[in-house]
Amino acid sequence: MGVKMELPNRQSIRKKDWDYTAPGHYFVTLNTHGSRPLFGTIVNGRMVLNDAGRIAEEEWRKSAQIRAEIELDEFVVMANHVHGIVRIVGESGRTPARPVARPSGDLPVARPSGDLPVARTDCRGARQGARLFPKSLGAFIAGYKGAVGKRLNQMRKSPGTAVWHRNYWDVIVRDAQALARIRDYIRFNPQNYHAVMKGAEPGYLGNRALLKLPQVGFLASRGAATPHGRMPLKVGEAILSGFLSPMERAVFKAGVAHGTPLIWVKPWGLQDGADTHPIRRALEDGRLLILSPFDDAAAAPSARRAVWCNQYVLAHCNRMVVGHLNPDGMLACILSEAKPDLEVCYLEDEPCGDGERSDTDHVYE
Repeated sequence: MGVKMELPNRQSIRKKDWDYTAPGHYFVTLNTHGSRPLFGTIVNGRMVLNDAGRIAEEEWRKSAQIRAEIELDEFVVMANHVHGIVRIVGESGRTPARPVARPSGDLPVARPSGDLPVARTDCRGARQGARLFPKSLGAFIAGYKGAVGKRLNQMRKSPGTAVWHRNYWDVIVRDAQALARIRDYIRFNPQNYHAVMKGAEPGYLGNRALLKLPQVGFLASRGAATPHGRMPLKVGEAILSGFLSPMERAVFKAGVAHGTPLIWVKPWGLQDGADTHPIRRALEDGRLLILSPFDDAAAAPSARRAVWCNQYVLAHCNRMVVGHLNPDGMLACILSEAKPDLEVCYLEDEPCGDGERSDTDHVYE
């Protein structure tokens, strides 16, 4: 089934029938309209805010002062998006966040292809058709986006100009370990972004001509070892991945065995692990390119280097295939930074990708 729509095929990772007014931590990402770099720039791994960025930061901090139901945790204003952890405090004595059957007014917002956005606002902050539950996560986001949009358009004398992407991305933070990982992700986001987009040229081993091919990114959370269904690889495409999780490694092994063009983004040195017979053969045949910005002395991948690799894949692929997604995992956070026009396909949902298929795509079933 092909993906033909105005906006990319983004899977909603919001829990169905979840009560988004109940206490708990939530990781949210808000992207600017068209991914425009409205809020400043990265300089030497640090975010330098312009006037618009300072408005975005001020309104975020102000939110906790005017909304007694929320507390703010780690956050960062980036050039074209905002990451933050929001804790909904809830009413006194209320139990932790729980699923509750209710109307779909506080709507899922991580599926731009079909959901009515909770946070669709004009520059004055007025809601446009979406019903919001008071003191919900969606109500907070709608108010924040409206306040920033209003001040920004007053400053630049551009009434009604879109500031934000029509939706936002959220991840329910389920335990202390996930909370710690997401805090680190937010703290290091400027450094990682700088390394991915503006860092030094990576080192290469293998056939650099593969970089000229269309590239389908493949990422998968841990927890599943084999792809769900058919890998939608088109004729002439190369698979771009860090090949870190069990499912990603299964795709790499099959690709090496069947001659599929592969671009391996390594979170450690180029040479380490490249001397096995199958990998040497793929390099000699021009079917494999290994790239890494890390020194050969770097040992097995660290969590930060793994995040860098996944962000690199997301930033450089022509389209994205997600083999498996843990809703509260790090990959869910990384996918929140996908460009709005990037086609994202989820193998767990349904077959995706149209056009002529590769003769070898069946090997990934």
